[in-house]
Amino acid sequence: MLKRIVPALLALLGTACGDDNECKLDDPKSCSEERVCERVSGQEQARCFAPLQLQGKVFDLSSGAAVANAELTALDINGAPVTGVAVSGADGRYSLRIPTERSDDKGTPVGARLTLRAGAQDYQPFPAGLRVALPIDTAAAASAGEEEPWVFSSAQTDVGLIAVEDGARGRPAVSGTVEVAQGQSALVVIEGNGRVYSAVADTSGQWKVFNVEPDGGYQAQAYVKGANYTPADVTVQAGVQKTGVAIRKAGASSATLSGDINLVAGANGAGTSVVMVVESTFNEALVRGEVPPGLRAPEPGIAPNITGAFSITGVPDGKYVVLAAFENDGNVRDPDPNISGTQIARITVANGTPSASPSFKVTGAIQMVGPGAGESSEEVVGTPKFTWKPYSSAKLYELRVFDVQGNKVWENTSISDVKNAEGNIEVSYAGSALTPGVIHQWRATAKGQAGNPISVTEELRGLFTVK
Repeated sequence: MLKRIVPALLALLGTACGDDNECKLDDPKSCSEERVCERVSGQEQARCFAPLQLQGKVFDLSSGAAVANAELTALDINGAPVTGVAVSGADGRYSLRIPTERSDDKGTPVGARLTLRAGAQDYQPFPAGLRVALPIDTAAAASAGEEEPWVFSSAQTDVGLIAVEDGARGRPAVSGTVEVAQGQSALVVIEGNGRVYSAVADTSGQWKVFNVEPDGGYQAQAYVKGANYTPADVTVQAGVQKTGVAIRKAGASSATLSGDINLVAGANGAGTSVVMVVESTFNEALVRGEVPPGLRAPEPGIAPNITGAFSITGVPDGKYVVLAAFENDGNVRDPDPNISGTQIARITVANGTPSASPSFKVTGAIQMVGPGAGESSEEVVGTPKFTWKPYSSAKLYELRVFDVQGNKVWENTSISDVKNAEGNIEVSYAGSALTPGVIHQWRATAKGQAGNPISVTEELRGLFTVK
């Protein structure tokens, strides 16, 4: 008996020592349950540290009530998950462990920019429609003590969800797995009967889509740079949660999309970026959709710098919308439909071959003053006033306001170039009352002498809520 007990005790002691010293990245048990094994900058040997956690709450954006059983994951700047799934409690609160490199032996996390993705029964997914996920910088995480977790918690880690319409409540969820390489993820798109849903698989390949219309047959397809997949047939029935949908690889994808950017007058000379959106997820009014992990030029994580030729490698077979100057870089796709290189490009990739090589003209964006001139939603009180800087050569402007679903709720199509006391263009909202607490977006278009559009505000700015 003693011969069996002693080795077990030694093993436990070895694990405990590992908590304070060395550990194995491929063996989570080399650290105690309360600690994680992670790399230290400039050192070969990994060590055990208190974990880094995002903490926040999930709530109903309209009522403020807690949303229980919401599922959250964190994505890196490439749009790929870096975590598993956290589930919110009865009080709406969640804690999500984030893997991170450490900068020193004290365990200080190396900062990384992440975004959150969330879904819940009877709620619209986040992000979706007008709502974009704002980046979270984990460098701001703090620890209450040497043995305490490193925690980042702020308004950015609180997620407000918008309830689906009453007629859409109680619809089933669809979940499954997608076959991905270690460290990869995939965008999953479910299509059928004119409806489209999407999800991103977590680090284990698990994915879930809430609130699917129980209307018979769908197909689930996965998209990620470098791989093709065989779509999985899915039958969704009322009152039945659909589980176990497996999407498997069909082989590598070697397709390369090539094209070019022409920066015209007024453009930010630092350059721009190009992304590929799965066509079925594209919203024409919002000019945005779901981008599979990796389908961007320059490579994900690099600041927009395309000033001429570009290429995106490893594109899976499928139908895409290619968007230039989509990010907040001071540039926009030239909106004049009467000249070449200004149209939205739709591309089909079949058997590894793209159907076209898109060419884009890119110009400078109209500069917003407010609300929502930054990269976050701005709260306004009373009647919103929309303000922007005059655009060179503009004779008239158009202004449109959209709700969170991308529906146009008001427009003014004949705004003169009359400036306020600060020298800016200013227009007051004059439509129906806007729903308090719900995100809206405004967009302006500048028109030239011939009445043709010559520039617009950036697609990811202009978000606001009315208090």
